[in-house]
Amino acid sequence: MAIEASLLWQSALANGFINHCDRLLLADNAFLADGRWARAAEQARTQGEVEIDPAPWIQPAGQTPVEIPAGDFRLPSTPIPGRFYPRMAFKSLAQSPRDMRATRLLQALAETLRVEPNHPLAGFESRLMFRNVALEPTRGVRMVELFDGPGMQAPSQTAAEAYSRPEYFTRQDAASDTVFYAQPRLVHHLDASCRAEISALYGRFLQPGQRVLDLMSSWVSHLPETFADLQVAGLGINAAELAANPRLSEQLVQDLNAQTELPWPDAVFDVAVCTASIEYLLQPTAVMMQVRRVLKPGGVFIVTFSDRWFPGKAIKIWSELHPFERLGLVLALFQAAGFTDLHSETVRGLKRPEDDKYLDQRLYSDPLFAVWGAAPVT
Repeated sequence: MAIEASLLWQSALANGFINHCDRLLLADNAFLADGRWARAAEQARTQGEVEIDPAPWIQPAGQTPVEIPAGDFRLPSTPIPGRFYPRMAFKSLAQSPRDMRATRLLQALAETLRVEPNHPLAGFESRLMFRNVALEPTRGVRMVELFDGPGMQAPSQTAAEAYSRPEYFTRQDAASDTVFYAQPRLVHHLDASCRAEISALYGRFLQPGQRVLDLMSSWVSHLPETFADLQVAGLGINAAELAANPRLSEQLVQDLNAQTELPWPDAVFDVAVCTASIEYLLQPTAVMMQVRRVLKPGGVFIVTFSDRWFPGKAIKIWSELHPFERLGLVLALFQAAGFTDLHSETVRGLKRPEDDKYLDQRLYSDPLFAVWGAAPVT
């Protein structure tokens, strides 16, 4: 058993809101650093769920933007408005050479930089929930880690500059994907705990007998076994991997970086999923617009990813971003593709399985990052 601490909050769009849920699994000793946490965790064990005010840990807050000399930027890269940087990157703001607190750059002029000094979640109404769950946490994860990242996925007025420059969607290995993926890889790229969370997430949106699109599919579709009668179409780049996938009732080999158009008519799928692959698309908005087209009105598209990928094949911007900024990038892609009712969710702190081959390198499970949205209902 574990206590799951969650931050629930919303960020604003011009025509609505994005709902966010950031979850962290914690062992009993993770709450000892603060009596308020310890009391809430103890109550959650007996009551099931408890809510407390997260404001004391979302600090600093209420400060006005700061202008600093452009020469105070310490990193070798060009500062990009809308992006987050560790506070140590700004000489005038850093409280120590190792100050890693996330700080958003608002504006970059020739002589000055305008910086947001507050916590990324400051300014958003949020709820902090403690819940007793039947999951196994990783020992050593600290409660304070819950507040490291959330808020960074919120859209900003400079999102276009932060995420949409054409050069961001290039990659180190520009060779054809059909060559790179020619040999089948019948291996899992995420650990079993993370895969189970992905399956559980997909299960929230499924109903018996639905038609599902598994975009950028492989030999596993990560769909829950409880829905055995799903009609699953798998589009991937390796025929042998698709042939090895027992969930697929339809298989299609297609390189989406060479051909973004999907071969199905409009409004034929109930749900679409894309697992640990969104970072490889050179034209993600075009592909996601196609996904929206083939979904029925109200149909949901769910994108999941973690912090492991093939570096040479991922788009350039992916490795430059904090994991929670990657959520912001994917949310921006969903908006650009015309999806509505947007959500993001993260899961961290799960224990890595004892039989996992990377256990000696990493005790904790691969973190899960998810974004989903619905095809508009006209």
